[in-house]
Amino acid sequence: MIDDEEQLAAELIGRRLLKVTTAWHHHADDEPSLVHLWLHLEGLGPVLFHTPSTGLSLRADQPHGPYSMAEHGSVSVADDPPDVPVTRFIGQPIRSVREIDYHNGQVGFAAGLTLQFPGGSVRLLGLDDDLVIAHDQDLGAVEAHLHEDVTIADFLAMAGPRLAPDAEVRTTSPTMDGKA
Repeated sequence: MIDDEEQLAAELIGRRLLKVTTAWHHHADDEPSLVHLWLHLEGLGPVLFHTPSTGLSLRADQPHGPYSMAEHGSVSVADDPPDVPVTRFIGQPIRSVREIDYHNGQVGFAAGLTLQFPGGSVRLLGLDDDLVIAHDQDLGAVEAHLHEDVTIADFLAMAGPRLAPDAEVRTTSPTMDGKA
């Protein structure tokens, strides 16, 4: 894949998560803030999740190294940080990807994605130029404005239906007495 190539969320489905890389902005005594997230996916390579302003953008891109921003602080880069919720899914394939929309009656935009893995799910959101990783947490007042569309295909992927032990899958319709 070519760096900076826009990535479609559907291309993530079925890809196994191999590694997670994060970039954090540090400034004075403030808590570090997440500025970039790369998910290294089998068959795709690193996919950058970032916030161009409002919403979430995905593109094929290699992680950068740490750098200084002079009086504005610095950016550190870490691989597989244990305190980042998506790291717990390393080795698992992405079962489904669902878009999350933000609507507050005046403003509406595609805010992010929910990635469903066999071991659970994680939400990646771009809100006010901040990259937010939400796992098993309520986002307060913002939560009421987030809407996720779950399709039948998503439901089946999440449910992981399996055939009964004696079940068969037929590709033609059954016939009666050998007649169509």
